[in-house]
Amino acid sequence: MRRQSIVQALLVMTIVTTLFGCTPKQSEAKEEPVITYAAPADLPENYRSTEFAVKAGESAIDLYNAGNNSWNQPVSYGYFDMPGASTITITPNFEYSSFELVPRSLGIKGERSGNSITFKLNGPANVSLVLDGNYQGKVLHLFAQIPEKDIPDANDPDVIFFGPGFHDLGEYGSVPTMISSNQTLYISGGAVVRGRFRADNATNITVRGRGIILNDYRSKDEYDDIALALNYVTKSTVKDIIVNRDTNSWTSSMHGSSDVEVLNYKAVSPRYASSDGFNIVSSHDIVFDGSFIHSTDDAVAIKGLSQEEDPAKALPVYNITYKNAQLWADGNNSIGIGAETVAAYFKNITFDNIDVLYNFDDRDHPDVLPDRSAINIFALHGTEFKDITFQNIRVEKAKRLINVQMDTTFYFGAIQGNWSWPGAISGIRYKDITSYSDGTNEIKVEGWSKDRIVSDITFDNVVINGKKVESTKDSHFTINKYTKDLKVK
Repeated sequence: MRRQSIVQALLVMTIVTTLFGCTPKQSEAKEEPVITYAAPADLPENYRSTEFAVKAGESAIDLYNAGNNSWNQPVSYGYFDMPGASTITITPNFEYSSFELVPRSLGIKGERSGNSITFKLNGPANVSLVLDGNYQGKVLHLFAQIPEKDIPDANDPDVIFFGPGFHDLGEYGSVPTMISSNQTLYISGGAVVRGRFRADNATNITVRGRGIILNDYRSKDEYDDIALALNYVTKSTVKDIIVNRDTNSWTSSMHGSSDVEVLNYKAVSPRYASSDGFNIVSSHDIVFDGSFIHSTDDAVAIKGLSQEEDPAKALPVYNITYKNAQLWADGNNSIGIGAETVAAYFKNITFDNIDVLYNFDDRDHPDVLPDRSAINIFALHGTEFKDITFQNIRVEKAKRLINVQMDTTFYFGAIQGNWSWPGAISGIRYKDITSYSDGTNEIKVEGWSKDRIVSDITFDNVVINGKKVESTKDSHFTINKYTKDLKVK
């Protein structure tokens, strides 16, 4: 289907699901040809995936190799646009016994014929295929998106435009491509840009497009080593792009930023480790809507990082909404606040309507790091954490469920804390948390001292494998003496 017909398709369609990755169970919709984006003809073979073959309707979907995960298994992904419903067929090019299409909140039930798996999508959704129950094996992520519109003009001087093709900006010693105020970085469908992008002290920037930012090298220059870095950026938007970070460094981050929206962002960064999906650092008034992240460290982490020793003098972290997401972390946490917590305070943070697809603790130290969990607050510094809500969260598979902890060190002393200042964690709400996981499903709450406590924590409708948690005496709880006013509803 050509781009000229997209507008007509949009006029006649009504999408009753959310636009991005985390949708309710789908109702019937009329099938339409999908919009595909061919992989660049000159894309090196190591960036292509041959583990699966995918068709959407009658159209073949080109697949990419994101790199190997912690267990040396390739992770594949592909994308296309959906004006209407479509029948999807996935054929793994290897033997398998069973399959899952996750998250289960989509309500998708595939059928198998031979080696092929077929299912119907009635609207845009992110769908992952897991074979033989092995989340550490070969997996496939598919991103079916709403058709794109309002494409910027390639000749506009305020647009950094990458059309279809392979664009290699990653030669040794290369610096990031800088994005200035009032500029748009546009990476079109069918484009793969190997490089780094950065904005410093900028306002009104946009990063968008259906294409891929690929980064599989360490830079070793005066800049940080992050594929997409937004530093002290305001009134800006990131939407639709895919970032594939195949090395052990953060995928994307923002620092000291405000009034930023991140919409329909996808990160596929399975390399062990420290490949955080998109970190929110010392920032405020931030909205994430529709993310998909597969990382091998925190899928999302909210941090306080500052040169100030006294947290009270550091930038605060507040007014953050993270919703309608799918998160997969092969290491550390799926949802993390901390462990770097040098900030004046952390307040008014909400995670809503999240599917945690997978959460493992650490490849090299399994079951040795008991603070790692699907939903984690880990405080290392004396500061205040208040009015934080986790609601409508579904956990497919994780080692542990919830952790709220004050401590002095993180990851065998790699990060040191300091409790010389007052600190408290209070007003934390867990509402409608459902775990299907076969892990321990531990819920740990641990304060630091009698004057640095965790208090006013509510667990409202936490259901573990079909059984509602009724009290803090439930066997899943681990609670130390520096806590008070824990309520279970």
